[in-house]
This record gives sequence, C-alpha cells and structure tokens, in this order.
Amino acid sequence: MNVLQIISGRQINGALTYCKYLSEMLAERGHRLTILCRSDNWLEEVGVKGVEFLNSELERKPSEIGRIAQFVRSRKIDLVHTHMSRAHAFGALLKLTTGIPLIATAHNRSFQVHWRVNDFVLANSHATLEYQKKVNRVESRKIERVLCFTDLERFRRVTTKDVRRVQRQMRLKGDELLVGCVGEVTRRKGQVYLFEAIKEIVAQVPNFKLVMLGRYQRDEPYTRKLRTFLLQNGLMRRVKWLGLRMNVADFMTAFDMLVVPSIEEPLGLVAAEALAAGTPVIASDTGGLPEIVRHQKSGILVPPRNPRAIAQAVIRLAGDRQERETMGIHGREHVFRDFDNDKLCDRVEEVYRKVISGGLQKAA
Repeated sequence: MNVLQIISGRQINGALTYCKYLSEMLAERGHRLTILCRSDNWLEEVGVKGVEFLNSELERKPSEIGRIAQFVRSRKIDLVHTHMSRAHAFGALLKLTTGIPLIATAHNRSFQVHWRVNDFVLANSHATLEYQKKVNRVESRKIERVLCFTDLERFRRVTTKDVRRVQRQMRLKGDELLVGCVGEVTRRKGQVYLFEAIKEIVAQVPNFKLVMLGRYQRDEPYTRKLRTFLLQNGLMRRVKWLGLRMNVADFMTAFDMLVVPSIEEPLGLVAAEALAAGTPVIASDTGGLPEIVRHQKSGILVPPRNPRAIAQAVIRLAGDRQERETMGIHGREHVFRDFDNDKLCDRVEEVYRKVISGGLQKAA
C-alpha cells in the first residue's frame, strides 16, 4: 500500500509518537509511507525510518489543496490517514477534491463537522469512540478503537544506574517519597487539584516530594496561579519543576507513584508509560484513563477535581510499599499486552485494506 500520513502538530505529543511508530512499522512491512507535516516538526527532527517527508502548512487554500492533490495523483497514493484537527480538515478537503480514501485517528474529543467525510475513524479509547458516535455522528460500522502506538519497550531498558543518575540530578536526600506528575501544564491536566492536595499529604507523609515533568510557561496565567499557591502555602520546596525531559522513562522508573489529575483525558498515555515502568498510578476517573488504570489493581481512580481524594490515595500508597510493588507488577503486565504495537498495526492494516478495497461500502 502507498499511504500518505498527514499530521499538523509540531511539538512532541501522543499524536506525533503514534504517527511515528505506526509509519515505521508499516514501512518495515513493505508499505510505502509519506508524512505530510508542517515545517520545524518533531518528526523530521528525530527522523522516521523508511519514510519520506513533504512539508505544508496545511492551509485550506485552493492552491495548497491543489498542490497536494497533484502529489497524491502523481505518487498514486492509495489512502490518506490524518492526525490532529488541522490535518483532519485538510484531509477532508483533499478527499472531496480527489476522491482519495480517507481515514482519521481521533486523538481528542471535540465537535467538528468533518468527521463524517472520513471513510473510517480510529478512536484512541472507548471513551473517544463513544464521543465520536454520539456527538460527531460517526456510524458504528465506520469506527473502531485502536490504542496509541508508542515505544513502551524503552521502559524495559532502564537500569539501576539510569535511576540513580536522575536521582542525583534532582539532588535528593535519599529518603523522599517521589510522586510524579507528567504532562504539559494546562488547565485540562488538572495540576491545581494535585497542588491543593499537598498540604494534607505532607501532614501524613513528611518526606513527600512532587516532581513536575513537562512543558510549561512561567508567564502563563495558569502556571503563575500554581506557583503563587505554593508560595502562599509555604510549599515551594515540596515541588520540583523540571520541564520537558527526553529521558522520561528513567524518571518514571524512579517515581514511587504517578498522579494524573486531569479534568478530561481522551486516553492518558502517560499513565500507560508509568505502568510500563512498574510505577502505580493515581488517576482521575475520566475519559480513557479507566481503560488504562485498573482500580485497586494497577492504581487508584479518583473523582476529577477532588483534591481530598487525591490526598487520601497518595497517603494510602505512601504507607504501603508492598501494595505499590504489586500494583506496578500488575500494571506492567497488562499495558505491555494492551499496547502491543505489532497487534495494533495488524488492526490498522486490516482497516486500510478494507477501505481501499471498498469492503465497507460492500458491507453496507
């Protein structure tokens, strides 16, 4: 198959890693892959094995649609697969122009008019799938859940030496209870509710230390709000802001637990990554997170926007090392099974073939 992937994000996120690993696996299986992306893209920076790149700002102008349509025709592209909103809209216009078969992966949950233009939709979780059916009116026969492609194998390669190195980088005393919070600092990620839980936590867990990994802007109002809260409550020393780090696997393994306090989360890949490291997860019971974190088995689910529930869960796991280890073992087993890239790629290939052959129309 000759496939054009279109993705509109620039900085590393779940959609870009999904596109990278899916494209590499398809190329390894003998398919021809081209990625259409905007300039200064993370994918081009890190490279995608066996894949060609084509740049476009994905502007919805007749001239740009026409240019890419000509590329599709000249390269005899069999199918287009889109990722992220700007790319989805561009792909829909490309299909209307060329008639090219179109598949879109729903990485988020939002109301948009283009979803019914797709020949098929891949949803990253059951929660996203149900949203697409109810809100965007995607037909049941044209949608399937396929979890995100990612590299969980890197968590198997983390050594004791790697963990000790990041512990030294954090300048720890050695007896801290390390709680991680990984992800971009935005309102949707709900970090404020974790911060509001800290005072209750430290009253019971005096060696508590929160480590923040992920992109943040000091001057952004939400970030200022979080830092002001810490300052006013005398908690600044309880939190380490480390920003974006590429060796996330080392930190995940060093953590005693991870907290994912999101208000809304289409999937929550960071929870799967923590479990791949053998680290139990406390997560909001929302979106796709309950599909990853198995309550009382690989972690604890808490109501969204509930600092008290977060505090109680952290205190509980802080006091029971054996429970943390048992949850970590169970979590590692099931995420490596559920996020098996080979099996996920089999499912995507099957959808590609059905769409290209017109099998879905025949079934209807």
